[in-house]
This record gives sequence, C-alpha cells and structure tokens, in this order.
Amino acid sequence: MKPARVQRRTGLHEPRLRGGRVLAVIAVLVGLALIGVAYELGQRNAGYNRIAASQREAALRRQLLDQQKTVSELKEKVASLETAAMVKAEAYRQVEDRLGELQARIQQQSEQLAFYQGIVGADQQAGLRVQDLEVLPGEQPGTFSLRLVLAQALRNDRRISGKVELVVQGQQDGQPASLSLADLTADRADNLNFSFRYFQNLTTELSLPDGFAPSRVTVRLRPRGSKRKDVEKSFDWPVASS
Repeated sequence: MKPARVQRRTGLHEPRLRGGRVLAVIAVLVGLALIGVAYELGQRNAGYNRIAASQREAALRRQLLDQQKTVSELKEKVASLETAAMVKAEAYRQVEDRLGELQARIQQQSEQLAFYQGIVGADQQAGLRVQDLEVLPGEQPGTFSLRLVLAQALRNDRRISGKVELVVQGQQDGQPASLSLADLTADRADNLNFSFRYFQNLTTELSLPDGFAPSRVTVRLRPRGSKRKDVEKSFDWPVASS
C-alpha cells in the first residue's frame, strides 16, 4: 500500500519542477541577452564619446593655432607701430632742433639788420654815436664781458679816432658809488681806444668788487680833433649782478 502512494506523489510534482526550471533558464537567457545589449550599447556610446572628444580636441587645436597666429600678427604690428613711432619722434626732434636753429638765426639776422639800418638810416645823426652796449655774465661771479658798438652815418666817410671812457654807477655796501674803467679792468686802463670809418666793436672784461650792485653804465666818447664834440650816453645795467 505505501509504495503505491509514493509513486502518486512523484507523478503529481514533476510537471511543476520542470516548469520552474524552464522559467529559470529563460530568465538567465534574457539576462544574458540584456547584458549583451547593454554591452553593445556601452561600446557604441564609448566609441561615440571618443569620436566626439577627438573632434572637439581637433577643433580646439585649430582655434588655438588661429589665436596664436593672430597674437603673432598683432605683435608684429605693435613692433612696426613702435618703430614708426620712434622714427616719427626722431623726425619731430630733428624738425624742432632745426626750427630752433632757424629762429635763433632769424633773431641774429634781425639784430644785425637793425644794427645796419641804424648805420645807414637817413634819419641818423651825422656825427659819432654809441650804437649799442651789451653786458654778458662771465665765468666767475662778479665778472662780465662788455661789448660796445660805435658808429657814424655812412655819409661820413672820414675816419674818426679817439678814446672811450666808461663809468658804472651803483651802490657799494648800500652807499652810492661810481667805478671807472680803471677800477673794473685787470690792466687798470682808464679808457679804450677807437678808430673807424663806419662802425667798430669794442670789448673788454669787467670785474666788479664784492658788495657792489651796478645800476647804470655811462659811456663817454672823446674824439680827437678840436672841432669834434664829446658824445655821452647812459644805459641801464642790462643784467642782474652775480
């Protein structure tokens, strides 16, 4: 009796076991298939990402090269502009120097023209006169270089000779004082000699004593000849004393 019941139980459960195994196998196969699909998709995506990255890298490399080329061109342009600016600045400097020279020459020529106009002018007096006086500072304090221009009108073609006396007025330690040419020159000469037909430049070096402040210069011309009169002219001291 017992063996017969055992056989019946076995017959009832075998279909269920076989059905479960089939489902398990199907599940495994489906899982493997999904894994394969996922792997393939991953490979494709990975490949796509690599291609995109390579393309992006290439694009960035091209942009970098273009920018480097632009920078190089800009550097060359800046260097060219700097060179042009230097050339332009040098040209401007040369023009300014030349302009300064021309202006100085024009000033000198204007002074010379005025001087000669004073000599040949019809309205000038016929006799001897002091045309100009110039005093320039010397190299040492208290020393000066004096230039005196004497002239007579061109219609007087006779030579004239004589002596020049010079007196510098001012203050010595706050008191009025006058110094003659002999007091101011190293050789202690009391006058300068002149001899000319139309004009003459006379120069001498002056040395003022300490504490003396000059204010005026009086020039007296003493021509030779009983019929010629002395000529006197005063000038303000033209420079600040050292």
